[in-house]
Amino acid sequence: MVRSILALLFAASASAFAPASQTATKSALNVSPDKEIGVLPPVGFLDPLGLIKNGPYGSPEDNFFHYRSVELKHGRIAMAATLGQLTVQNVHFDGYLSPSMDLKFSDIPNGLGALEAVPLLGWVQIAVVIGIHEIAVKQREGKKPGDFGTGYFGISMDDQSSKQLRALNVEVQNGRLAMLGILGMIASEKIHGVPLFETQIFG
Repeated sequence: MVRSILALLFAASASAFAPASQTATKSALNVSPDKEIGVLPPVGFLDPLGLIKNGPYGSPEDNFFHYRSVELKHGRIAMAATLGQLTVQNVHFDGYLSPSMDLKFSDIPNGLGALEAVPLLGWVQIAVVIGIHEIAVKQREGKKPGDFGTGYFGISMDDQSSKQLRALNVEVQNGRLAMLGILGMIASEKIHGVPLFETQIFG
């Protein structure tokens, strides 16, 4: 069942790896990738495999646009996943996840155990919502990667001000940290058998 669930989710989010729009790329990137958002000390611009220069999506600008779009999407998902796992460790929503199965939200374990506990129909609904989001919410043409026109927590920032640039850098950095964080949580659970094992030291 887990394999079927993962297959559905991967299929629904497959467009994350689709080549980015050429039109949007050429008009959005007017600077070198090594001077873009996310290039911060002490690492700076890091591309040891040469994917920006030699990637399969066209010019270095096109390759950067694609990889940055994927990085932002994965970072945003990882931030939501990290916060979700930390929240569910302490709080559960009231009510039923599946009234017909007499299954409450509080019955769903945190971590990887949820993959088996959530009914298949629940995962199908999640996959459908992801698919609708992928189809309905699109990258704005002529804008930087990850710009879907929704603003920053509802606040429109489209002026390249120092406030906006700082916010975008924070998002990229937090997304990178969250990707490492959620992978660490998964690895820890596989090793220790319980989610968030390390937090037990806090009582």
